[in-house]
Formats: sequence, C-alpha cells, structure tokens
Amino acid sequence: MIITSCSFFTLIVQFPAFRMLSDALPVCDRQCCVLKPFEEDRLMTYSRHGDIVIGGVLQIFLIACAEKQNYLSKPNGPVCVAPSLRYLRHLLAFIYAIEEINSNSDILPNVTLGFRIYDACSSDVVALKSTLCILSEDQEPTPNYICHRKPKTAAFIGHLLTSTTNVVAELTQLYGFPQVSYGAPNPVLSNHINIPFVYRTVPSELSQFNVIIQLLTHFGWTWVGIIASDDGSNDQTSEELKNRLEMAGICVAFKYVISQSLAFGMKNFQAFDVIKNSSARVIILYCSALHFLGLLEKKLYQNLPGKVWISSVTLNIVTDYNFKQYLHTFNGSLLISLHRGEIPGFKKFLCQEIWSNTTENIFLQYFLAFNVGCLEFLFDEENKVARRECSKEGFWTERIAQDEIDTYRISYATYTAVHSLAHALHEMCKRKDLPSSEGWSSKTRSKVHQKLHLLLTNSGEEVYFDANGDAPGNFDILNWIIYSNLTVRNIFVGRYKSSAAQQLLINDSAIVWNPYFNQTPQSTCSEPCPPGHRKTLQIGRKSCCFDCILCSEGEIASFTDMEKCIKCPEDHWSKPTRDLCLKRTIDFLSFEEPLGETLTTFAVLLTVLSLAMMFFFVKYRTSPIIKANNRNLSYILLVSLTFSFLCSLSFIGHPIPETCLLRQVAFGIIFTIVISSILGKTVTVVIAFHATKPGSKLRRCVGSKLSYAILLLCTSGEILICLTWLISFPPFIDFDTKSTNDKLILQCNEGSILAFCIVIFYIGILALFSFFVAFFARKLPDRYNEAQYITFSMIVFCCVWVTFIPTYFSTKGKYMVAVEIFAILASTAGILGCIFVPKCYILLLKREHVAQWKGCTI
Repeated sequence: MIITSCSFFTLIVQFPAFRMLSDALPVCDRQCCVLKPFEEDRLMTYSRHGDIVIGGVLQIFLIACAEKQNYLSKPNGPVCVAPSLRYLRHLLAFIYAIEEINSNSDILPNVTLGFRIYDACSSDVVALKSTLCILSEDQEPTPNYICHRKPKTAAFIGHLLTSTTNVVAELTQLYGFPQVSYGAPNPVLSNHINIPFVYRTVPSELSQFNVIIQLLTHFGWTWVGIIASDDGSNDQTSEELKNRLEMAGICVAFKYVISQSLAFGMKNFQAFDVIKNSSARVIILYCSALHFLGLLEKKLYQNLPGKVWISSVTLNIVTDYNFKQYLHTFNGSLLISLHRGEIPGFKKFLCQEIWSNTTENIFLQYFLAFNVGCLEFLFDEENKVARRECSKEGFWTERIAQDEIDTYRISYATYTAVHSLAHALHEMCKRKDLPSSEGWSSKTRSKVHQKLHLLLTNSGEEVYFDANGDAPGNFDILNWIIYSNLTVRNIFVGRYKSSAAQQLLINDSAIVWNPYFNQTPQSTCSEPCPPGHRKTLQIGRKSCCFDCILCSEGEIASFTDMEKCIKCPEDHWSKPTRDLCLKRTIDFLSFEEPLGETLTTFAVLLTVLSLAMMFFFVKYRTSPIIKANNRNLSYILLVSLTFSFLCSLSFIGHPIPETCLLRQVAFGIIFTIVISSILGKTVTVVIAFHATKPGSKLRRCVGSKLSYAILLLCTSGEILICLTWLISFPPFIDFDTKSTNDKLILQCNEGSILAFCIVIFYIGILALFSFFVAFFARKLPDRYNEAQYITFSMIVFCCVWVTFIPTYFSTKGKYMVAVEIFAILASTAGILGCIFVPKCYILLLKREHVAQWKGCTI
C-alpha cells in the first residue's frame, strides 16, 4: 500500500488551476492541500446500469494522500489526488469496450453490460473499500451483505498494481468473482492454488526477465546496476531479477532499494551517489512511477553522464505533468513496454467523450480541473458556455487526439480485459448458463472463471490465458528520446515475442543513444579479453571482473572473452598470438639438410676408410704384423666396423616401418660383434702370453677357436635380447609433437626404452670387460703391444657412450637421432683409429719394422 505524505504533493501540482481549487475545497490539513470528496469519506465512482455489471477497481489518480494523524480525533481515510492522463485513458478504454460490446449484436445479444468503476489510485485501503462497495452494490458498503436481491455483478477488472490486485483478489475470490488485471505483472499472481480467480492481460514479470537478459546480452552489457522500490512487489521481483541475471552470466554491480521515506525527502537520499560512483553504465529502473518521481525530486534530474537507463514495465514513466525539465538524464534510455495493440475507433471516441459525458464522468471533471483549470465543471453545472470553452482547450486535442506510439498499451490491456470477460459471458449465454431471475451466485460466477481460458480474437490478435491465467509474453522495446525543446518521444526499436524462434529482434540503427556516447555504449567490469587470451577471475570480486591471461603454447582462444583456451590438434600448433592453430610441417633428419649432409659425409668417408684398411689387410695378409694380430678376427672386426658406419645411414632420411624395426637391432648386433671381436682378440693376446711360460696348461687354448667361441657367445646374447625386443615391443613410426612448436618430428619410436637401454647396457658391459682385460695386458712385451691399442680404443668407446646416454635423453626431436649417429660414428671411428691405423701406418710407411714381427704369429 502506498499512501504518501502530502508534502510531496507540491511537486506534482504546479498549475494555477490546482491552487484555485485548493482554496475553494475543504482541506484536511492546510499544509497538505488534500482534495476531499464532497461527502465525508465517500469514494468517487462512475457507473452505468446493465443486465450484467462488471466492477472496476482502477488507478486513475496518481497517488493517495492522507492527513497527518494526531490521535485526538478519528482520522479521515486516504484520498486519491492528481489524475493522470495515462491512467485516464485506461478508464476510457474500459468504457469504450463496454459500449462497443453493447452495440455489437454478435456478442451477448439482448444483454446489456453495465459497469461500476472506482478509483483506488495507489492505495490498498481505497481499493479494499472500493471492492466492498461493488460487492454490496451500495456507496456505503456493509461487509458480507448485498443490498439488492438480484445482484448483477459478474466479475472485476483491475488493478494496475500487484499489491492492490492481490488485496482485491483476497476479498473477491471468497465469493467466486473472477478478476482480470490489466497491469499487475508480479509472478505471485500466477499461483492459481492460492489465488485461483486472477487473470492478467499483461505478461508475467518472469517473461520480462527474459527480455532484460536477452537485451543485455544483445549489447554485451555484463555489468549493471538495479534501482528498485520497497513496495513489496518490485523489491521481491528485482531480487529475483538479480538472481536470473547472475545465472545468465550478467553481474549486478549494485542493487539499491528506494524506501518510501527516501523517495519523499524524509531521509538523505543516497541513490545518486551510488549510481554516480559505480562503474556500471547500465542502470535498470525497477521501481514504481511514484518512486520514480521521488528520484526526479532529488538529484537524478541533474546530469549523470555516461549512463544508459533500462526501464521495466513496472515503471510507467509519467510525462503528464511538468517534469520534462528533469528528464534530460534519461535521454536515450530503453523502455521495455507492453506490446502495442490496436483499438479501432478509440481515438474518435476519446474526442467525443469530452463533449458528451463530462457532466456524468466525475473523473473527467477532476482531470480538467487539475490540468486545464476548468473549475466550472465542479461548481457550476449550469455554465454550459464555460464547459464548452474548456473543451476547446488545445490541451485535450494535443494530448489525446494526437496519440503517441505508446498510447494503446495498457489501454489495450484494459480493453482486452473487458473483451475477455464479455467473451466468457457470451459462451455462457450460448449455453444458457446466464442467470435469469435469481441474480448472480457463486456457482454461476465460477462458470465465468471456467470460460476465461477460451481463445478469442481481438483486433486481429489472438488473446488467451495460459494455465496460470497469464497472457503471452510479448513486449516492445522503445527508445526514449528527449529533444532540446523538452519534447518526449518513444521510438519503436525492437520487439520480444516468447513464441517466436528468434524471440528478441532489435534494430540497432534506429536507436538514438544519449549524446554523451558517440557509439553503442559498453558496460563491463573488465575490458573484454582479446582473442588469444582467457579470463581468470579476480579474487574477491564478481565473475564479470577478471584479468586476461595469454593462452599457453599449443592452445588458442579464437574469440573474445573465452573462459578456457582450446587445445590445438596434435598436427597443429598455436600462433604466437594464440588466436589460431597452424598446420605443422613434418620434419625429420633428412639427407638434404646441413646436419644430415654432414653426418652422411662422415659416415661415407669412414666407410671408405674402413674399406681401404680392409684392402691393405687383405693385400698384406701374409705380413707378419697381420698374422700376429689374429688375421681372421681382424677381418671380422673391419667388416663389422664398415657395417657400423653404414648402419648410421639408416637413421637418416624419411623413416619407414622397415628401418624403424631394424636400425636399432642392427646397430646393437653389429656393435656387439665389434666389441666381441675386440674382446676375443684381447683374451687371445693374454692367453698367448701366458701360454709361452714353461709348463703352462693354456697352450692348448691358443688358437682361433677360443676367439670364435667368445664372438659367438657374446653375439648370441645380444641377438636374444633384440629378438625379445622385436617380439614384445617392436619399434614403430611416431610423431614427436612436443619438441618444436611449428613442426611435427617424424621419428621412430623405440617401442620400449627399457629394451633399448638393455641393448646399450649389454654392449657397455662387453666394452668394460674388454677394457679391463686390455688394461691388464697393456704391459706385455712390445711385440704383443695390441693390448695397448685396444685399451685406448675402449677408453674412447666408453667415453663416447657414457656421454651419449645423458645427451641422448636430454635432446628432443630429430637431434636425438643426430646424437646417436654421432655416437655410432665417433665410437666406431675411435676403434678403427686406435686399432687399425697404427698397423696401416707400419704397413705403408715403416716396412723396415715388419721384420720384427717374423715368427710371432698368434
């Protein structure tokens, strides 16, 4: 219930006519200037007789004013003051619908509809008394008593406010009266369990929430403020709106509730500072027209640059009075309005009604008295000349005859409410369910309730109520434009239709924003994260407040404000800007690139060198130095070294399944043969030295059979390991996706790193054993000095492969292959150089020393 202090009334009535009226009429308080009816505590009403009567509890006057109570005498009830032109249209739409139905023989033939209308303004108290008057069918109501034997009231129309509609419903539903509201959107009225007889020709606010959310989403506004009023309805629904916004990813920077006392100056008003200091540029007004006027009275009429206002349906912007000078702040605002409907012939009716029924319609009289100054209507009923002169005032022609685009919105809802009741009554008439002589009972009234769910076509549009008694969620989006000459226009810029596939349609180019903005305004807590960045929440702040973090390598963010980066496919990689995945090029150690060419060159040269030494060894095979060093093992060793050099070439070039399967196995077996041959030569040297001692039992071990046995035994172990590896975890072609960002390294996956390590470990054990045997045999007589060369070769071999292990596992991509090739070439070249180069040097350049080896065959 909204009953305001009379001190604020001075803001509304700024016209000379009202000051004349306040001096002429009785007052409850000289400071308040309250207008009272002629008879004590009597309500103003307008009625017409009919076979069936529809009661109307409307809002025609703007506010309810009550006198100050001193508790010394009985206080008078609240009085409705300041009639609004917008609300007066609702009354006239009600009357026009009744007259249209009565003149139409297709609807309720031989039945005349009447009405009894009261103005409850914004007071629940006045609404309750008005309802009792309609129920009792008497100006002095008696609760639970009807003055006439044949009651004619069948249903109620009203009210504009949710709280007042609820008050009326709590009383009327006791007697089974259906009530059709023309402006109360609160979702509480959708509860047909507690309030079963209430219908609405306006959508529920839950539908309006969807409009607001889609509107904010359309413009990318994620940081908004809410101004609500504490009149119960708006406060509760604004809290629900806040929850819905946050569920949709829109953050509410603040929600400020205007209390009644704050709205009318009884406390310091802080809403202005809250709005001004907030970084939110979009403010949702979810308050009543009365509280909006309170905002205008305070500081909000001052310029608040950089704010976009969104008005909900609950706010009926009042431009009937002289408030336009305060409205510049709201220029460029967006209004969510009820869908505009057509009322054929209504404009003509408005012009005629002022001429024909002014003396009967007290609400028209008071409107002219307040707004034009025609006091003659109230005090001199015989002065027809004055009445006619007032009727010719340009005010009426300009404000009613020339309708704005928003004229038939709530007026259309009122018009539809009357037609829906008439349609239900017509269905009862066809079924002969209308009462005849007894009057209306609760049983017959309940039949009206049952028929209200039927579909009707009104002005070319389908009108129906769903299971909750609500109308379809259809809205218009208006742009509020205020020109420099204080002309106010509402421009249609979009629509929302709940049943459409694309519910919200907005014409962005038609919107005229506040001159402060040179483009579509933005309202976000943080600047949008550009592509390539993801959002990370700021600790302790709302989800719309975030920092922007560059995506990690291999991830991208293609759009703005992405919460998570998207991982690129394996064959793609992210650009440095992290906004696009690029196709990777396939890379491998090829023969054409410099590194491959270098390694290939060294492998070929060393192979040629090994073959050259083989040639010399074959050519000088009868030489004592060749015979003395186990000629057959030397041949085997040279052949193995040659294949070892050639084996390194299998690691270069485009990997194929065959090379992947065999290259490591071939490398392991060939190296095992090399080390086994060296081990066989070394053991043979040691045994040959000790066999020369008198009585030695090792003489029978001297010969080539022992060295061959060592070679076969050691090589068999490596072959067994390699066969197990190939059977259990064979190598295969694989892509290395982690070594480089822009390339896919095509390589051979070893299948089992453990098996590869065992192969290397086995070769290492043989090399260490060969090293120790050669080391202990290094001080044999000079003519048996090959042990010294084997020792050096094993030192080189072990150094290379000890260095290889950490280097290999710390290298990525094709460089792992290069490291292994280098280790193969270096270790093999070390063996070739340390063992065979000295012998070739002697064979070619120091032939005089060959004679020293005569007779020293091993």
